[in-house]
Amino acid sequence: MKREWFAAIAAVLMVLPACATDGRSQFARNERIVVDAQYVNEVNNASRLTGVNVTWVNPPTKRVPAGSNSDN
Repeated sequence: MKREWFAAIAAVLMVLPACATDGRSQFARNERIVVDAQYVNEVNNASRLTGVNVTWVNPPTKRVPAGSNSDN
């Protein structure tokens, strides 16, 4: 029984890596993620008017075409 369990676990461990991606997905080729500078600037300007201090921990992002030179 122990030998059967070992064989089953070994088979699963050999098959699982086949599910991993190689990083060449269609999304990765067509788009990239950049900080949404326009939104950040709008929120920062509004916060200055109201006297609120904003600290961006996770700034908002957006997707842009991969060939685009624009970072905003």
